[in-house]
Amino acid sequence: MWAMKNIGDTFLRKDINTRQIILGSFWRDEREQNVDGRFAVIHFLGDGRIEHPLYCFSIQANNRYLITRATVQRIHRGKRASSDICSWAGHIAECDLDVHAMKEFKISTTPNVEDAMLVTPEAPLREARHDMVVCMAPMYIYTDWEILVTGIELWLAMGATKVVVPVQSASSATYRILQEYEKKGIVIIRHWPKWPIMSDTNPNGLVLSRGIEESHVNCLFFVKPWADIVVFSDIDDFLLPLDPSTVSPGDNLQILRNLFAEHPQAGSLLFEHRDVQFVPPNRQEDQSLTNFNFEFLRNSKNKMNCNVWRMKTRVVVNASRVDSVNMHETGIHRFGYVQTRIPCRQAHFYHLRHSHNTVPSPTPINMSPLADMLNKQWQTRIESFTSMKSEVLNKTNTEYLEDFDRCMGAINDEHWTMKVSRCLTPHVCFSRLRRDVDCVAVASEYEFYRSGKGYFMNPINIRVQKSEVNCESPVPPFTSGNHYFAP
Repeated sequence: MWAMKNIGDTFLRKDINTRQIILGSFWRDEREQNVDGRFAVIHFLGDGRIEHPLYCFSIQANNRYLITRATVQRIHRGKRASSDICSWAGHIAECDLDVHAMKEFKISTTPNVEDAMLVTPEAPLREARHDMVVCMAPMYIYTDWEILVTGIELWLAMGATKVVVPVQSASSATYRILQEYEKKGIVIIRHWPKWPIMSDTNPNGLVLSRGIEESHVNCLFFVKPWADIVVFSDIDDFLLPLDPSTVSPGDNLQILRNLFAEHPQAGSLLFEHRDVQFVPPNRQEDQSLTNFNFEFLRNSKNKMNCNVWRMKTRVVVNASRVDSVNMHETGIHRFGYVQTRIPCRQAHFYHLRHSHNTVPSPTPINMSPLADMLNKQWQTRIESFTSMKSEVLNKTNTEYLEDFDRCMGAINDEHWTMKVSRCLTPHVCFSRLRRDVDCVAVASEYEFYRSGKGYFMNPINIRVQKSEVNCESPVPPFTSGNHYFAP
């Protein structure tokens, strides 16, 4: 046996086949269809270097299966090549189902129903139509509750009516504030656990920027049935008028409506963002929601001017016209719609990062009217908060993130050498400062289903619990499966 193995090492090769981590499944909204029928979309994570066959099985009126092969697309195909650096990526698979498939259907990596796993798509949320919804980037070791409140209140003041926030781990105060907003019907919390480690690979370290693109696509399909315009943004990025001294309620919605009217073929709008000179709230004294205010915005006196070119970094879409969103642009458009680049001189996002004490190529701004508007809105909002409004909340602490910041910068520097040691994501970094932060994290377990020679993996028992050291979310284990080979 060993002699045969030693000889075989010269010509044997590994063939582990497709492994698909299911991130979500959704019914295609009929208003998005240009043909009759019943369609569903499977959103999954997989190795971007290989093809992922997927077959769909739905019961027909004659009690026989309709078997179709799904249309599978990598979410950034056509915009980015696949590589062995960030080698795992999100995919969407669209199933053409029998019209009688109302609750569930089956999927397989082969056309054999014996290999098929049952799928029950997420039921669309019963919401009234929303003109503008914001999908935030996923929260990962997030502790800055003051900027979170600023982001939510600003988007609400500027015309948004719903904010979707995926959470992986955050300070306890941050998460409780999100829950308060959720009770009021303003915020929807979406749980975003880590992915399981497989027999030979850890997807958490192979997906760009902790899965922000995958999270955005998941949010897009979640809000499609009830959202018209969807904004994809970091928590510290905001759309404001070019001159913020002229700000008035609902401005963002009007800006975006005007731009889509000006560009009728636009499925998405791509914006630059301008760094803003930023002085964070006073964090030396005890802080509570009751004594929190937006006076700190008055200290932001400058933003980077539009003469300095920057890549487009923020995306706004018409929900029915696109199927995927990338880090800094849109991916898959529908029905011939296109992405449209908006000149900085016409509109741009404002980036209020905590490290921006000064900005290059500055131009003066006056944020006082915005501070006045948010302070007035906040006084009304805080009255509806529960008893936590008077509690002393944690001071934002970013010291333990310093190693992550250095790590991200070092990976960026590696790109200039054309040889990169790791994917650009915090999950490949190590923080040397070990600190128990008062945080909660989303935890889960995974079950797997062997289909042909491939695998499907589903999260189960998703819950919120105390985080691990440094506000980290735990890596989920496999707790059940239908085969003796692990994925």
